[in-house]
Amino acid sequence: MMLQRERISERLAASARKPVTLLAAPAGYGKSTALDEYLRTLPGEVLRFDVRRTHGSLTRFVRALAAALEPALPRIGQSLAIAHERATQSAKPSEVLATWLAGHLGGAARTIVIDDFHHCSGETGIAAFVASAIERTRSHVRWIVATRSSADLPVATWLARGDSDIPLDESTLRITAREAMRIATTLAPAIGEGTVMQLLDVTHGAPAIFSFGLQTIAQEPQIAERLLSSGGDPFCRFADEVFERFSPAERKRLIETAVFSEFDETLLTYFEEPLPEATRAPQIFDVRSGRMRYHVLFHARLREHLSELGHEAERDATLRAASALERAGRIGEALAIYIRERQDEELVRVIEAHGFAFHEAGYGEAMQEAIGALDPLLQMTSAVVLAIKAMSESASGRFDTAESWFQLALDRAADPLRTQIGYQYGTHLLRFFRREAVGVLEGLVVHPQVEDELRAYVLAALGPAHVFERRLDEARRATAEALVLSKKLGNPHLVAKTHHQAAYVALYGGEAERAKHLASISLAYANEHGYFDIAAGALSVLYNVACDIDDDPNESVRLLEAAGDCAAKSGSLVNQLNALVAGLEIEIERNDEVAAARIDEKLRALDVSLSGRATYEALLPTQALRACWDGDFLGAYRLLSTSAENQWSPDRKALRYAEIAAYAAAAGLEYEAADAMRSACQTLSTIDDVDLRVQRARLYVTLTAIVLGRTEFAQETLAEIDADPQALSARLLALRRALGALFERYRGARNHNELLACLAAMDECGLAGVARAITMLPLSDNALRRVDRLTVAERTAALRMIDGDFSAADERLPAIARKLGCVRREAVVRAAIWHRAAFERTPVSAYAMGGS
Repeated sequence: MMLQRERISERLAASARKPVTLLAAPAGYGKSTALDEYLRTLPGEVLRFDVRRTHGSLTRFVRALAAALEPALPRIGQSLAIAHERATQSAKPSEVLATWLAGHLGGAARTIVIDDFHHCSGETGIAAFVASAIERTRSHVRWIVATRSSADLPVATWLARGDSDIPLDESTLRITAREAMRIATTLAPAIGEGTVMQLLDVTHGAPAIFSFGLQTIAQEPQIAERLLSSGGDPFCRFADEVFERFSPAERKRLIETAVFSEFDETLLTYFEEPLPEATRAPQIFDVRSGRMRYHVLFHARLREHLSELGHEAERDATLRAASALERAGRIGEALAIYIRERQDEELVRVIEAHGFAFHEAGYGEAMQEAIGALDPLLQMTSAVVLAIKAMSESASGRFDTAESWFQLALDRAADPLRTQIGYQYGTHLLRFFRREAVGVLEGLVVHPQVEDELRAYVLAALGPAHVFERRLDEARRATAEALVLSKKLGNPHLVAKTHHQAAYVALYGGEAERAKHLASISLAYANEHGYFDIAAGALSVLYNVACDIDDDPNESVRLLEAAGDCAAKSGSLVNQLNALVAGLEIEIERNDEVAAARIDEKLRALDVSLSGRATYEALLPTQALRACWDGDFLGAYRLLSTSAENQWSPDRKALRYAEIAAYAAAAGLEYEAADAMRSACQTLSTIDDVDLRVQRARLYVTLTAIVLGRTEFAQETLAEIDADPQALSARLLALRRALGALFERYRGARNHNELLACLAAMDECGLAGVARAITMLPLSDNALRRVDRLTVAERTAALRMIDGDFSAADERLPAIARKLGCVRREAVVRAAIWHRAAFERTPVSAYAMGGS
């Protein structure tokens, strides 16, 4: 018990005006008590996390922190397993987990308190995680950290940047004489002032030691002189005095329970003998958040007594504690003890008993840590251990390693365990688009020992598997049966999962409205129960409808932001990255440079080592369009020139070839443009269903033909586009009209105002970025008029090059190539051949876009 110390609360209040408040003082200086008193008066939402010795790894620290935050952030714990898996993909797991935490914290103002952070001393990963989380939320979250040593934290950076005041240390927390007398009046009114002042001097003003000693003396005043005049550590004298007041059996119980960090009523029922009554020595216990624990210094003294009994006694007490925790359902804490004590056999037993259920419930990272602590040879003996290792490797994107572990697990397993592992293996194959997934999943559907719930999951997974195989009817049948089973069983996770998979099948089966309906149901269940990974998948389906079918950029951006938020909460940085890249493409098309800059900043903050090439390829169209804004069509062409064959569907491949052709044409690379345009047309000829992407590819083909001066082909392509008007969205219709005006402009029409009006219409419907690129085209300088840039001498040199005479052209070649927009001598020759007539006529004046 402690009195109010207004000066400490005032100092905390002043410090807490900044993002970080730090209390750094040795044990016994009342950091926790001072926090308790201050937080009772603090307005707004306060979330507190009391660190324990068992939290001394990044995995356990973040899990315990999530549990402490869960009352205010529902189901944050459910998303941690996925976040942990994603963190293993990164060279900086602390950064990944900090991003995940920041996603859950959102933008709400609140205070987060981390007490007893010294239990993580030396764990640089934990310190990096906390520092990164503070960095990402410092604008709206106030952090208070109490520790015995701040050595692992970036205190100097916080001070230099003004994010923190000087830490509150022992000089501030030490009690004054006046405070000591007030405490004595409350706790031990019979103790005289002289004794109180002597106790204050002996304890050096450490509040917790002073309070403990005061209560100990008050219970037997006649021992005051002996306790205060003896040498050595004063707290040890007080603690040993109290300890000796208990019977031998009670002392044994106190020592054995020192392995626990804290107790609750449920756990206490699993003790063989009850603890001594708290009323007999209240100073040895603290109560916080409904749980009882030993006074921190008394607890340390008990652990010393336990250590003195010898290794075997300490080990036996520890294992009994782990057994009690396990029986009380606190599996994660039991695992932490088994890991610390290197109890491999117990670890295997717990993993086999709880592994899959724990993984499904969102505690996969605890299983992975436990497996990592096992002897490698022992890991090989358990099918469950091997399967969980395989699942982790698969989620981390390591196909070959996961494949090996799955095969070993299946070899060692018997039914029904084998069927559970088989499902995980099938989804692993599906994740990597392997055709074998269909055979594995189909075999499980007809397996006699597969129960309905597992069968529903298998059927749901078969839907996308059949889509990859282009077996849409079978995909529809599988997901329809999965939906029926999920409705019958009522498992919310199953309902969310099956509706998401069915929505995916409907989307690729051309049933947009059904896809939206199913995805909306999946999203509702996922949001209600905190299945953030499934929510992100459902939002992805809705985004595809909004983007590829409705062509609605505003709704697409809204859905991408929501999907990115869910991905952040689930810890899936790959999904976050996908959402950001897609959002960036829309913002660049809309010419919203402010929004694009925000996304750029978020992309720079992400770190997913496995995303390197995929990220690069996904960003190519956006970077190419940005290059066009500066008139760098050659740069845009180079960015995309080799990317077409990497596209996974014919319509995407056709569009990419068409973009390449347009940029090459604008850069003056006529032959390269013609070649890419030919590939685009060949790919388009293989597509039966005309959709937005097909029409967009046709529009870029038209643009290429216009810039190249292929008048007849441009007219034919425009007629082909107009033959399917229902496949033109409002945005693409605006682009079609602009290309029509551009076509007339290139044919010599003086339609400056008409073209500007068409470009303005593109601005209004979300294609301002594309319109901006069009304004950078050589509108006054098409393929024929570029020749007018050349001097008579340069034209003469170019004509000689046609006949193979390069002697007179060498010194003029750079200027000729630059003016013609070519990059190689061969391209200059081709351009000269192509436009020989223009080369042979006299120069004409420049033709400005705005001219009459």
